[in-house]
Amino acid sequence: MQKQLFKYYPQILMLIGIVIYSCSQDDGVNNNSGGGGPVVANGCEGVGYPNWASSPHKLPYPVGQSYSIGLSHCSGAEHSEGEPDQFAIDIDMDIGTLVTASRKGTIMYVEESGRDFEPLNNVVVLRDEDGYFLQYQNLTLNGALVEEGQFVNEGDPIGYSGASGNARYPHLHFVATNWDWVNPYGTNPYQSLPITFSNTSENPKSLIQGKTYEALPY
Repeated sequence: MQKQLFKYYPQILMLIGIVIYSCSQDDGVNNNSGGGGPVVANGCEGVGYPNWASSPHKLPYPVGQSYSIGLSHCSGAEHSEGEPDQFAIDIDMDIGTLVTASRKGTIMYVEESGRDFEPLNNVVVLRDEDGYFLQYQNLTLNGALVEEGQFVNEGDPIGYSGASGNARYPHLHFVATNWDWVNPYGTNPYQSLPITFSNTSENPKSLIQGKTYEALPY
């Protein structure tokens, strides 16, 4: 028996080597489909972030709820430095999870006809008091709870998370932008904006991939 095993040692060692190499190549970077995974970036380097303690933004989910972060600022794939979604945040949420307004403002655009795991991306866009557009993407089918032209306060219901668009599993894709909300990915210049949140634990470089944040009272 030992002689038979010895005969296959070279193949066994080769297989072990392949497994070790494959694991070493798995750096935990996810694509734009949510997911926690290991921390791959502590925010974007060389960027001036707003003071989190005085930030006007609140987490886009109800007080008392906690969710983990998938891709975030400069954490790889479409969220890499220099990409349009450099400052976007993916929040891991089951389909049908309530999403709330991060700031008070006016609803500028609603799309909710896409089905989960199909190409059309459901989105609600809120224009805040500073004139920026807060985009709540990948919502579920008929998941919007607001209408265009409606004014909302921070913490008001926006819709229900899902997996529409290019999402491979459920999450909320949240991003603040300064571009046209009707065709954001076709507008030039395309720029997402670094934001922080005041109603949670310290986040001087915004929400970090792999960490969980509880929405505290405000």
